[in-house]
Amino acid sequence: MRYGITETVKTIDTKTRVIDVINEIAKKKYQAIRDFLEGEEFKEVAVFGVYLWGNLVAQMISRYAENVYLVDIHEFMKEFAPNNNNIKFLNFNEFKLKFMKNEINPDLIVDLTGLGGIEPEFLAKFNPKFIIVEDPRGVFDVDIYEADNTYERITPFVGKAKVGVLKTYRKARVSKTSGTMTLTIDTIVDASREIASLDGVLYAIPNLRYYEGILFHENDIHKFLSEISQPAITISTINDVLEDAEKILSYNINLIYSFVEEL
Repeated sequence: MRYGITETVKTIDTKTRVIDVINEIAKKKYQAIRDFLEGEEFKEVAVFGVYLWGNLVAQMISRYAENVYLVDIHEFMKEFAPNNNNIKFLNFNEFKLKFMKNEINPDLIVDLTGLGGIEPEFLAKFNPKFIIVEDPRGVFDVDIYEADNTYERITPFVGKAKVGVLKTYRKARVSKTSGTMTLTIDTIVDASREIASLDGVLYAIPNLRYYEGILFHENDIHKFLSEISQPAITISTINDVLEDAEKILSYNINLIYSFVEEL
């Protein structure tokens, strides 16, 4: 807690950080995947897409597999790869080369690449026992729905493998996509509006940045990690509303629901 211009007004930061919101969303998504795979056995896993939560999927699923390949088109994303002996980061070209040499044959594929991600023609070359593709769509948006090719990626496997589409929504809230960053931003912004309505609160500021620009344009991983480690919301208030603010943030996080639809 800090004082504002005078000691009458206080400045409060939430204990919940941006990264905490990201992690809670990632856990919900992973739990949906885990529920879908309950009781199934697999040895080799390919997780496509490190950003923003592919690293968590690789880390968690490595408990159940002998080898996990974490694949991304950006070489610098290997910095996010978990330090685990059975997890190997490969850039996309390395992965394709190993696949062409028959050195890789995943029986589980998890595609988290979303809009503009892996081409359906490439995925169709595999013969997995299980495949999960994350549907990036949220509420209906004509352009986003036209750009999405989730079902083109997944259709070739229907009837040949256990096929699932990962879907994530916010109950009674609007988010254009199911992307972890979209949901993080929308959750924090909506919580800020609700906190601002509390008695004694002058304003509530979401501590958000253009994180993708920091990571993919500046290629500055340390700055990215520093920024998402900031408090989610800063509040100017007469009253101590920290407890209420945390409850509002928690409520908004709990509105996020993730599940895998089996085809």
